[in-house]
Amino acid sequence: MKIGEFAKACNVPVSVLRYYDSYGLLKPVYHDCFTGYRYYSQSQVAVCERINELKAAEFSLAQIKKIMAGNLSEAEISLVFDEKKEQLRQVLDKLDVLREKISGGTFMETINLELMHEDVHLPFENDDKVIGKWEILGEYNSRKEYELDKKLPEIRIGSKKREIYFLPQGEWYWCYSWTKGKLLVDGGDCSYVNEYTIEKQADELFMFVNLKAYDYLQTGRTTLLVLHRLDNRHYRAAEISRKDDIDKPFIKDDGIVGKWEAVSFVQHKEEFAPEAIRENFVPYFKEIEFLPEGECVSVYGEEIISGRAKQEWTKGYLLRKWNSTACAYEIKNIDGTEYLFMEWKSGDYRWGGYETDYYVFQRQEK
Repeated sequence: MKIGEFAKACNVPVSVLRYYDSYGLLKPVYHDCFTGYRYYSQSQVAVCERINELKAAEFSLAQIKKIMAGNLSEAEISLVFDEKKEQLRQVLDKLDVLREKISGGTFMETINLELMHEDVHLPFENDDKVIGKWEILGEYNSRKEYELDKKLPEIRIGSKKREIYFLPQGEWYWCYSWTKGKLLVDGGDCSYVNEYTIEKQADELFMFVNLKAYDYLQTGRTTLLVLHRLDNRHYRAAEISRKDDIDKPFIKDDGIVGKWEAVSFVQHKEEFAPEAIRENFVPYFKEIEFLPEGECVSVYGEEIISGRAKQEWTKGYLLRKWNSTACAYEIKNIDGTEYLFMEWKSGDYRWGGYETDYYVFQRQEK
């Protein structure tokens, strides 16, 4: 069976099987080097089931690999399971204590971080050797930790490998800009000036950034962000931005016509609940009016965007020509009220590689 068929038979994602393979836990019987295809046997379905069962019992992958290797005696296997049972008993005891604390009103203290804003709009000073695309290798407590390659659990910025572009003349894109010796970050809630140094190692360039991130907000201590230069091309912000197909023909949708006001913002549509709407919700994307024949008017902050040159709509999509994004929409009737779910394709989507969030709108009375 190819990996896709095997994944269905085992009821696990393909990505999990690839990880099992790389970890040496469940390797395919054959890996075609030319096509890259992995092939599994029917008998390996039972092996995958045992792995999933051990995971569900809270065994670590290292423990599972040891158990599944078949090198343990019956006594050693019994010892491993007895230790796991004792760990689970301790967890149950802790749950009983926690239940008493919650019932007694002992709740977690709210931590209020003091957000900081540094002036990131500094005079630009050029540094040719930093222009180009850089890969984030990791975030570390110290240079010594980097040298020992003891990476933090939060090594990646987000869930995938990340890249940072240093654009000519310090052009801003997403939340990044730069001037010589400084990486400038403006995330909206916080803005920081992060000092960097460049080192050449084995004909490769590495950047070491004293990063002002979460630790800095709590303790004033910077962490070490390490970057590796991939190329020295002179990119532009518009060039590296993610672009959607916005050349969609107009299809009528009478159900969308009218004015809609934003009432919520969610990461996934399934998270929205009408009872959770906050009265003090202050959206950036405030409202949108869909006019007949594909025209529309949007309010972002204090800015009003209108005109076909900037945006249009067709059935199922708001086509934002000014930033080349096609934002899918869906109308749902929840408890007799119509709600419009609109994809929000911000810089996180266009430059960061993240999936879209959603604004939720409610139809305004005509």
